[in-house]
Amino acid sequence: MNEEKQQKFTSKVRRGLVWVYAQANGELERIKSTATGAKVPGFSAAELADVEAALTWIAQNRETGEG
Repeated sequence: MNEEKQQKFTSKVRRGLVWVYAQANGELERIKSTATGAKVPGFSAAELADVEAALTWIAQNRETGEG
């Protein structure tokens, strides 16, 4: 893959991450808001930590859609 194609691909992936982040983060926040206590139904502590780490990575690597 040449440099120009690589840059276009990377840009598409980053724009896609905007949607993924919005969907996943919104759903996680919804689930957390309905959870009772410290436990989130359907997630072990390790799974929840993995999801939150993935969302942090996405937030740092996505394009904002601005510009």
